[in-house]
Amino acid sequence: MEDYKENIENSVEDDDELDLVALVSSNANDTSQYLVFKGSDNQYYAKNVSKIEELLVYKDIDIARTHDANLIIGTADIRGNMTTIINFDKWFGNEVLPDEEYELIIVAHYGGHRLGIVVKSVEYIVNIPADTMTDNSQNDEKTSFITKVQIGQKKEMCIIFDSDKMLLDTFETIDTKAAEETNRLHKLQNDKLVIFADDSRFIRKMAQSLFIKMGLKYKMYENGQLLLDDLPNIAPEDIGLFITDLEMPVLGGKEVIDYIRSHKEYNNINLIIHTNMSNDNMGDNLKQNGAQQIIGKVNMLALSEAIEKLMV
Repeated sequence: MEDYKENIENSVEDDDELDLVALVSSNANDTSQYLVFKGSDNQYYAKNVSKIEELLVYKDIDIARTHDANLIIGTADIRGNMTTIINFDKWFGNEVLPDEEYELIIVAHYGGHRLGIVVKSVEYIVNIPADTMTDNSQNDEKTSFITKVQIGQKKEMCIIFDSDKMLLDTFETIDTKAAEETNRLHKLQNDKLVIFADDSRFIRKMAQSLFIKMGLKYKMYENGQLLLDDLPNIAPEDIGLFITDLEMPVLGGKEVIDYIRSHKEYNNINLIIHTNMSNDNMGDNLKQNGAQQIIGKVNMLALSEAIEKLMV
């Protein structure tokens, strides 16, 4: 872990940008790798690396700044892509520091949007297994879960924030657009259950609205373990479709796929991965292991089309 931090510091000093790919261990599980950074409160926060394209030095980026006192700092052209820039501390509700105290921009791409997240400093990339995470969404709507990470000789508390909530807060039209698109859906003539797992309550709320508009029966779970614990109580012939996120506390989506595909009673039931984490390599691997389709989060229209196609 100290090697990661040394590599990060050297990258900033030598190249004025960070090659994230070079920092990620080649044999690591993508769903458990997180970039750890500090907020203005000196608290540690983390974001899954699969949603991150690169890290850039904040002072080197030319930003067309907004004059409104809102979440968005402005817009920057990053490698030919117009990218919305926000301040993490402002979004999370921390004290906002003077501009010169912020070092880096985390460039993320998920939910069909590109986002530059300004942070005070980056520590390193670390593996955080799902079973070490504790759900904290009930205590703070911007937090998915909390865990502990090794910082030097100490274990420090680390907050894994809700990236989907950040996306919805930054691009406020997403929720409205999803509602408009799904209002035109027709109801499916299918009495079977949709089994759905996602740790984000905002995504669960959007999915619930979609299922109701499609006239579907459904059961929802906050993580993969809760889904698997309840599965023996549901007759396989009553299940029409599985939909699961990848990044969840306690038990993630990959483990859910492994369980379902290792039990022959579920072999004929289709499975959708609903995630913003999947890159091309991960997507190929997920399909090889039994997922029929991968749908990006907050795209409710695409999810509805996949449900209509794959519901058995």
